[in-house]
Amino acid sequence: GELPVGDLAVAAGVALPTATRMLKQLEGKGFVTRRRSPDDERRVLIGLTPEGAAELDRLRTRQRRAQAAGYAEFSPDERWQLARQLNRLAEVIDAQYRGLARLEKE
Repeated sequence: GELPVGDLAVAAGVALPTATRMLKQLEGKGFVTRRRSPDDERRVLIGLTPEGAAELDRLRTRQRRAQAAGYAEFSPDERWQLARQLNRLAEVIDAQYRGLARLEKE
């Protein structure tokens, strides 16, 4: 499907102008399409092209291979400890992010 540029910017944690610049580059490479929303001319919708979806699949596959190779460097016990610590880190970061978002709204 398609998503508004603003939603993509928020999800990526970047400013709207930064997202717009990045998406223009991706559009130039043929990875995404940009079009005005039929419901609201002010909104720009972004969609993946077949080439973009294929590139995303390639990147995800390469990332999974790199992760598997990295995990193989640890013993099963070390992997368990690493997973526990990374989950805790994700929880701390998420709590900080939510706290900052709340402060920005005030």
